[in-house]
Amino acid sequence: MVLDRLPTGLLFAGLACVISAAASGSIAYGFGFQYAEALGNSNLQTLKTTHAEQAGAAEKENRLQLQQQVARANEAEALLFATFDRHAEEKRQLQERIPHVTTQYISAPGAVARPIPRCVFTAGWLRDFNAALGVPAPRPGTTTTGAEKAAWPATGTDAELLESGVTPADILAHAQDYGLWSRSILAQLNALLDLQEKD
Repeated sequence: MVLDRLPTGLLFAGLACVISAAASGSIAYGFGFQYAEALGNSNLQTLKTTHAEQAGAAEKENRLQLQQQVARANEAEALLFATFDRHAEEKRQLQERIPHVTTQYISAPGAVARPIPRCVFTAGWLRDFNAALGVPAPRPGTTTTGAEKAAWPATGTDAELLESGVTPADILAHAQDYGLWSRSILAQLNALLDLQEKD
């Protein structure tokens, strides 16, 4: 065997070199591991900090956008309610004028005011007026009042030529209600479109 031929001193020196090399490698490995672990922990902390800063910035941006949307919605709501109030005031003013403009007239400038001649609207006219507005006729078999039946006479019958009892004041009052409803719907639609456009 080769080891038997080597001098003992050389054998111990070789063995010491091997042990020394192994110890040095182990120490170097330990230092390398500790360095890599420290570097990894540092990088991880940096990454966590960066993510936290980005999340904080995103949250701040989202909060700002939400506040802006709420402010726009509040502004749109305030404008809408102001429009509703204006419409209600306009309707009130019109209602005050109904009796004046539906009870008397003058035939020419400077003439004396006289009572308005009687104006007759037939039940058929009322039926067709309601149908034009999309008011549904009572369904067959449903319980209806006499006034409801009279408002929906059959086409081509004498009943459609009977007086409906509707006056010009009634028609003007209906136009005011319908106009208020229509204008309110339009104001809501425009407010929604404006709000969407701002977003």
